[in-house]
This record gives sequence, C-alpha cells and structure tokens, in this order.
Amino acid sequence: MGIIVIKNQFRTLILFLILPLSAWASGGAHGSNDSWILLAVAIIISGAALSWVVKRFGFPAVMGELGLGMFLAVLAHYHIWHWDQAVNHQIITWLAELGSILLLYEIGLESRLKDLLSVGKHGAIAAILGVVAPFALGIAVGVWLFPEAGLNVYLFLGATLAATSTGISVRVFKDLGILRNPACQIVLTASIIDDILGLIILSLVSGLVIAGGMSILTVGSILLNVVIFFILAFVVAQRVTPKLVKWFLRISDEEATVMVILIAFGLLWAWFANAVGLAAIIGSFVAGLILDEVFFSSRRKPQWFQQLEAFISPEHSSAYHDLVSIKTAEEQSHYLISLVKPLNYVLVPFFFVYAGMQVDIIAVASWHTLLIGLLLSIAAIVGKIFCGVFLPKNINRWIVGFGMVPRGEIGLIFALSGRQLGVFSQDIFAGVLLMVVVTSVITPIALQLIVKLSTNMKN
Repeated sequence: MGIIVIKNQFRTLILFLILPLSAWASGGAHGSNDSWILLAVAIIISGAALSWVVKRFGFPAVMGELGLGMFLAVLAHYHIWHWDQAVNHQIITWLAELGSILLLYEIGLESRLKDLLSVGKHGAIAAILGVVAPFALGIAVGVWLFPEAGLNVYLFLGATLAATSTGISVRVFKDLGILRNPACQIVLTASIIDDILGLIILSLVSGLVIAGGMSILTVGSILLNVVIFFILAFVVAQRVTPKLVKWFLRISDEEATVMVILIAFGLLWAWFANAVGLAAIIGSFVAGLILDEVFFSSRRKPQWFQQLEAFISPEHSSAYHDLVSIKTAEEQSHYLISLVKPLNYVLVPFFFVYAGMQVDIIAVASWHTLLIGLLLSIAAIVGKIFCGVFLPKNINRWIVGFGMVPRGEIGLIFALSGRQLGVFSQDIFAGVLLMVVVTSVITPIALQLIVKLSTNMKN
C-alpha cells in the first residue's frame, strides 16, 4: 500500500512538472507578451513540488528549487521549447531580486536586536573568527586555483565563504532538543553578527568591483556609507519608527494595514541602502533587525481573544488571563514574520530557481568544476570550525563550528551577486553552488553525529 501511495505522489509530481512547462512551450515559444506568467507558474508549482520531494529525502528544500533552475538551464542550453528566451527574462530577474530582498527581510525579522546587544564575549569571538578564517581561506583557494583571475574574484570568493546561514542548524537543534544548550545559543547570537559583517563585506567588495579598483578613497567612502547607514538605521529605529507605526495604526489597525506597513518598510530601507551605494539586501536585513514587535503592541487584540474574554466567567478570569498572556506573547513574537512569510512563499523560490538557472551544467560539467567545489567546500567547513577553537572547554566547540557551517540562502545571494557583476565565470559559479549544497547537506549529518557522541548536550 505504501509503495502505491508513493507512486501516486510521484505521478502527481510529474504532472505538476509537465503542465506548466508545456504551457510555457505553447505560449513562450511564440514570444507572446504574457509568456512570463507561464514561466512564473512553472517556477512556483514545479519548485514547490521538487522542494517537497527533496525534503522527503531529508535534504534542505532549497535544493529542489536550485535543481529546477539547473534543469531549466539545460533546456535553455539545447534551445528546447525556446527556453533560452526565458532564462534571462526581465520580469523573472526582477522577481528573483525582490525575492532576495524579502528573504533577507525575513531573516532580519527573525534576528533580535536585543540578542545582538546582549551577545557575550564568546559569541563575539566565534562570530569574528567565523568571518575572518573562511574569508582568508576563500582568498587562498582562489589564488591557488585561479592565479590569473584577479583580486575581484579572490575577494568575492572570500566574501561568499564568510557568509553564514544557520536556519538548517537551528532546525537540527530543535529536532534534537538542544536549542537551549550554551553552544547552540552561541551559534544563534554569533550568526547575527556574522550576517552583519558578511553583508558589510559584500557591500565593500561589490563597491570595489563597481568602482573598478581598490584605493584608500574608495574603501573609505564605502565604509563611511556603511557606518552612516547603520547609525541612521538605529536612530530611526528608536526615534521615528515607533511613532510612524502608531500613527498608521490609529488610521487602521487591521492586519492588512500592518502587512502593508511591514512590506513597505522593508522595501523602503532596501531602496535607501541602494541609494547610498550599498546592496539592497543590506537595507532589508537591517529593516527587519530594527523593527520590533513592540512597535505594534497598540493594535487591537485578536478576535479570538476578544470573544474568549467576553465568554469567560469572572471567577476564572485570573487563571485565564495568565494563560492568554503567555499565548499572546508567543503569538506576538512571531506576528511580523507570519505576515511576511505568505508573500515569501511565492517570491523567494524565484531567487533560488534563478540562481540555479545561471549554471549551465552541460557547459561546465568537468572534473575541474568538481575540484573547485570540493576545495571550496573544504575551505568553507574548516574556516567555520575554526570559530570554536578559542571557546572554553565546557562549551562543545564542534557544535559551534558545524552549526556555523551552512551557507544556504546567504551564500547563494553572495554568489549570485558575484555572477551578476561579471566576477564569477560559469565554472567558478557552479563550484560555489556545489559548495553551498555540500555545506547545507553535511551540517545536519555532522550535528546529529556530534550530539550522539557527546555526553553533555542536554538543555
């Protein structure tokens, strides 16, 4: 019976894959103006289906979307169904960029500014080493593999390896019941610093590429922009944002209004970052970081709260309010993220599929590309493991090190930035994607093995 169910599920998956692709073939092949809609349908439905499949096998969902992008690139390589017209479709490119902005916005919302401000000495050391070591190793591997490539390639390789995406690690920590362990808490706090340092490095490296060379004036100008941007962001967070949110909620405190405010806030900061010469994703990440749920505390109580409050008898009101206050606090902590996620479910896959579409597997399939991916993966893993070297002996250094290993979506954003700026060639970009996949797959396996072998990993 189980085999029959699985077969039926895969038949449904194949149907999901074929229908939108064949629809694109009929519309896109004739160059109709609305053909991008069919391509969007293909990405949304097929990406979701493939993500479901890879998750069933215990792999990160992003691998399904990356795989779909690479499959579409193969169709483009052989000019099947005129797919070569779709790979660099302007609207799909725009949707992918919007998806990356909203992805970083969600990551910022999941990070808490108070956690950043309260990070201890150990978390700060782990974060700094977790950026410096892989950055240096990335440059070293680049110089060794591509001696004639130039400084821009080396810097971008270093920046990509310095990235961290701990979403996979956090999921493993939760599944194993060790999230409150000191080592896991260091990973959580250090990852916030890593994200900020990594994005600053990305802005610096991108600015140098755009400027056409390195000089004291160029570096100083970019760093000054970064400092001014962060100062303005945190001043606005404390002084202006609470008042603006309260003013909007006076007009309407319905959930739709909160969602509009939320999305507009993230996009506005992305625009502002881009306007001062920084990456738009820095703006959206900082917007999520500085936006606090407390700013929305003046909104009406949820409808279920009001109805239950009217129904409850006075003699039980004290216990009831204690229970509801806990429930409301839990709901409030995830409230803003829950409003962004539905939009991200639609737009973020465009970014991952688009990243996969930039790899022409047929053109770069070689032992050289595999060697690039292998060496970058080794450098990426060793560099992050190094961040736990100077931690006290009572903290599991291997948990901290491997917890910081995944590059995930952040690594993909860095890699795609290098590709779009013309820094990464096809084979280098393919090698970097292989590194992202390897670090994302190896982390859950390594963490489970480490916890199994450890005796002090209880919460």
